[in-house]
Amino acid sequence: MELRKKLTIMFICLTVLYGAIPRRVCAETVMVEDLLAAMPADEIIAVECSTGKVLMEKNSELTAEVSHLAKLMLVLLTAEKLESGELLPDDTVTASANANAQPAPQIWLEKNEKITVDELLKSITVSNANDGAVALAEHIFGNAENAVNEMNRKAETLDMRSTTYADVCGIDERTLSDAADTAKLAAELVRHEMLIPYFTSWLEYVRGGRAELVNLNRLVRSYKGITGMKACSSSAAGECAVVTARRRDMDIAVVIIGCDRRENCDDMAKKLLDMCFDGYSLYSPEPTAEMLEKIPVTGGEQKKVAVTFGKLPAAVIPKGSSSSFDIKFEKEEQLTAPVKKGQVCGRLICTLGGREMYSAELVTEKAVRKISFAFNLKQLLINMLKI
Repeated sequence: MELRKKLTIMFICLTVLYGAIPRRVCAETVMVEDLLAAMPADEIIAVECSTGKVLMEKNSELTAEVSHLAKLMLVLLTAEKLESGELLPDDTVTASANANAQPAPQIWLEKNEKITVDELLKSITVSNANDGAVALAEHIFGNAENAVNEMNRKAETLDMRSTTYADVCGIDERTLSDAADTAKLAAELVRHEMLIPYFTSWLEYVRGGRAELVNLNRLVRSYKGITGMKACSSSAAGECAVVTARRRDMDIAVVIIGCDRRENCDDMAKKLLDMCFDGYSLYSPEPTAEMLEKIPVTGGEQKKVAVTFGKLPAAVIPKGSSSSFDIKFEKEEQLTAPVKKGQVCGRLICTLGGREMYSAELVTEKAVRKISFAFNLKQLLINMLKI
């Protein structure tokens, strides 16, 4: 069974969240699948962002309207422009008639009003302003249609196969996605540290204080390690949320789509984050000096070649399980020239109960050429000069 199917949560009672049964019966062990099934939401997923590992999910690939969560793609494209220097936070944007005509929620931009990129980004991240999203999209990409094309291109790059953007706001019924794709988007957004202050701000003012922005993501005020990201609702999508948090260098993203009530959505997001942080950790082994000893090379211009694991990737494992790992290490005793740079020459495998939990390849750091006549002649001359 997959890790998330093995994980059990002690002392969790659904009725604590939803009030269906007295609290005295809550001291039970609840399987994750049962817990998720009882949660009043159409789609749920929790992933570790750096690895993309799905820790738990429920119907996460049901294509549906996702309301203002679609704006997260515009935020990602904006962050990329800001970090590349193509766009500056203080750049002035002139609101168009099209931006002014957008439905609520909005910051009530007037036609030809001047506003900064920074303020527009706040209007999207802290709030869900449609006029702010259109004004920003038009400023960056020339018009909303070009922005939509770029959003779809980026979705394809991120392998968001169920996602189609028909507008920049998420209010068009043809703008569709699912929880799994939205989690991929959230994982990409987490990489942009500059966005955290925007996503985690509770209260902001824009337009010279005329527009107040209050974050619908209530967890920004209460959850330890929160890094964002967005809460919204619509009649078609229901209550939705993307919530990300970081603890011990592990980033978790929880996506909930089609929940019945905002209070339940918030409670579920918090509970799922807690389950992930309590149940999992990142693991990356420390190579020993013996593992990294040079390997002899026969018939080569160098007698030995250095080896490396490179930057060992992290893996998500059940918390505390690494001490029980069975570690197997295989390494070539000798290589024959020519040797290529990056040539696989060993493998580290960690298993738990016969199941592979982690593996990494040992590779050569440099290439070693086969001895040639010219090389032998050169070495002969060098040795003669030493006499």
